[in-house]
Amino acid sequence: MKLKFALLAVYISLSLNTFAQNESVDTIKARQLDEVLVTATHQLTRIDGDGMLTTVQGTILQNLGMAKDVLTYIPGVLNNNGSIEVIGKGTPVFYINGRRMRNPYELEQMKSQQIKSVKVITNPGARYDSGTNAVIRITTVKTPGDGFALDTRTNLGVRDYGFGSELLNLNYRTGGLDVFSSLHYDYKKAKGSSTNVQNTWGQSRNQTELSMTAKTREQTFDGQIGFNFTTGSAHSFGAYYQAMSNPGRSHGKTHSSFTTDGLTPNLNLLEENSKNERYQHIVDTYYSGSFGRWTTDATFDLLWKNNRANRTVDNMEADADNGPMKYIDRNKGRMFAGEINMSRPLWKGSLAIGATYPDSRRTDDFSTFNSPISGNDDEIRESNVGFYAELSQNIGRLMLRAGLRYEHIKSDYYEQDRIIEEQSKRYNEFLPSLNLVLPIKNAVLQLGYSRRYVRPLYGQLRSTVTYYNEFLYETGNPNLKSSFTDNLSLNIKYKWLIFMANYKLMTDRIITVCESYKGDPAVTLLKKVNSPDAIHGYEAIISIAPGFIGRSYYPVIMGGITGQSYKVNYNGRTINMNSPIGIIRFNNIVRLPDNYMLTANFSWRGKGDGENVRLGRTWQIDLSASKTFNSHWDMKLSFIDIFNTARKTTFTIYSDIRDVHTEKHNNLRSIELTVGYRFNVSKSKYKGKGAGNAEKERL
Repeated sequence: MKLKFALLAVYISLSLNTFAQNESVDTIKARQLDEVLVTATHQLTRIDGDGMLTTVQGTILQNLGMAKDVLTYIPGVLNNNGSIEVIGKGTPVFYINGRRMRNPYELEQMKSQQIKSVKVITNPGARYDSGTNAVIRITTVKTPGDGFALDTRTNLGVRDYGFGSELLNLNYRTGGLDVFSSLHYDYKKAKGSSTNVQNTWGQSRNQTELSMTAKTREQTFDGQIGFNFTTGSAHSFGAYYQAMSNPGRSHGKTHSSFTTDGLTPNLNLLEENSKNERYQHIVDTYYSGSFGRWTTDATFDLLWKNNRANRTVDNMEADADNGPMKYIDRNKGRMFAGEINMSRPLWKGSLAIGATYPDSRRTDDFSTFNSPISGNDDEIRESNVGFYAELSQNIGRLMLRAGLRYEHIKSDYYEQDRIIEEQSKRYNEFLPSLNLVLPIKNAVLQLGYSRRYVRPLYGQLRSTVTYYNEFLYETGNPNLKSSFTDNLSLNIKYKWLIFMANYKLMTDRIITVCESYKGDPAVTLLKKVNSPDAIHGYEAIISIAPGFIGRSYYPVIMGGITGQSYKVNYNGRTINMNSPIGIIRFNNIVRLPDNYMLTANFSWRGKGDGENVRLGRTWQIDLSASKTFNSHWDMKLSFIDIFNTARKTTFTIYSDIRDVHTEKHNNLRSIELTVGYRFNVSKSKYKGKGAGNAEKERL
C-alpha cells in the first residue's frame, strides 16, 4: 500500500512539472492572479476591541480615489455630499495615525491608496474628550524609503458655476528626519434659494412668508510646514505650523409679506451684501517615547482664530428712507492646550492613564448702525482639567475595557470686561465607560456603555442677535447648560452581515426654539435653549457586504432607522415627535480590465423627526468612472446627483405658539474631474495627536 502511494506521488509530481513546462509565463501569472482574487472575497470588516475595523489596503476599496469615497462603504458611516457622519452620532472626531485631525482639508486631501484601515468607534471610551460622540480612526500605509516625495491633485468641476481645488504635498526624508510641507487652494461659487413660512397662533393668526435668493463665493488658502525626528525606535518628536485664510462674499435678496388673519399683506424687499474674512493659525508640538514598559505621548497646541464679517442690508421699498443697516461682527479666539497619555502592559491586558488641560478665550464684538437690534461686547474664558484611567483585559474569550474620566471646568462670562456671575459656570463630572467583546461561535458580539456631555459651542453662547430680515432674527444663549447623554450600544458581526444598535438618553439637549422678539408677534427669534424634557433616541442599522459576486462586482447594502421619543408643546396642545427616519444606501463597485473601475451609489433618507424638527425626504444617485495608469498617475470622472433630486430639502420647527417651515433649493448636481500624480510618496512620520481638540471644535 505504501508503495502504491509513493508511485502515485511521483506520477503527480512528474505531471505537474510537465504541465508547468508547457504553460506560458503569462498563463502561470494569470492563474496566480486567480488565487489572489479568491482571497480578496474575505470579509473586510470585523469587530476589533472598541470599534468596527475595516481593511482597505489590498482590497477593492483602495482604488476608489479619495478617503471620503472609502468612508462611503464603511458600515454605519454616511457621506452626505462630502459631510461625513456616523448614523445617530453626528459628525465624528477623526484620528489619522493616532493624531487628531485638526484641519478638515486633511480628509479632502487623503487618497484611498494611502489608507491601510478604518476603525469606527460608536461608543468612545474614557480616553476621548467628554464631547466626543463617535470616532473614526484612519491608519495609513507605511511606505519605506528616503529622499524627496511629491503628491499633487487637481480637481475641476461645474455646479451652477465652475469650482476647483489644487493640492501640493512635499516631503523630504533622510534617516530619522522627515521635513514636510503642503499648500492647498480651494475655490467655490454657488447660488441657492429658499422659502420660509412662519405661523404665530394667538388671538389672531400672524403669517410671514419669505422668499430668499443668494449667491456666494468662497476661497480657502491653506499652508503647513513642519518636521519630525526619530531617534531609533524608542523616541520621536516634532512640530508644525499651519496657517489658513478663508475669505468669502455673498449677495442676497429677500421678498417678504406679513398678514394678520389673512388680511392685505404688508410687502417688503431687502437686499444684502456681506464680506467675511477668517484667519487661523496653529502651532503643534509632540513627543513620543518609551521608558521601560511605559509608552508616553505628549502634545502641546497653540491656536489663534480671527473672524470678521461686514453686512449691509438695504430696504428697497420706495418709502424707505432710513438708509441701509450695517453690521460688523468681530470675534477672536485663542487656545493653549496640553495633553499627556501613558500606557503599559498589565496582567492580561494593559493600563492607560492621562491628563488634559485646555485654556481658551473667545471675544465677540458686535456693532450695528441704523438697525432694530443692538450690539454687544462679551467674552468667555474657560479652563478644563481632565484625568482618565482605562483598563483593558482579556479574560478567556471575553475582552473587557473599563474606564473613568474626570473633568473640572471653569467657565466665566464677561460683558464689557465685567464678569456676569449668574452666567458663569463650574462643572465637576465623572464619566464612566465600559466595553465588552465576546465571540459566540461564528459571531462576535460587542456591548458598550458610556456617559458623555457636550458643552455649548461658543457661537451658541453668544448674545449677539443676527438680523436675517425684518421678520426673522437668530441668537445664542449665554445661559445654556451642558447636555448629557447616556449611551448603550450593541454590535453583532456574523459572516458578511453586521447589525448595529444604539439607545441614548439625552438630558438638557440643546435645541432651537421660536419666540417673539421683544414681544413683537411679527418678528420670530430663533434661539438656543436646553430642552425641558429628556429625549430618548435610538438607531438600528443592518449592513450587508457579501464581497465580490463573480470577480468584478462588489455591492454594499445598508438600511436602518433612527428615531426618538419626544413631546413638544405647540399651539396649546402636546404633539409627539416620534416619527422614525429611514435610511437606505446601496453602493456598487464594478471592476473592469486595464485598471478601469465604475461606481454607482444610491442613497435615500425618509421623512421623520429629530428633536423638535420634522425633516423632509431626500434621495440621490451618484456615478463615477476612474482609471489608474501606473504607480504615479490616476484620474476620476464623477457625476454627483445625476437626476438633481437632492436639490430640495425641507424642515419644520415646532415651538410654543409658532412653527417655521423652510424649503431650500441648492443645486447639488455636478460633474467633476480629478487628476492626481505622486512620486515616492510615504505617509508623514509625524506622530503628534493634538491637544485641546474639543476646544478647537467649540472655538
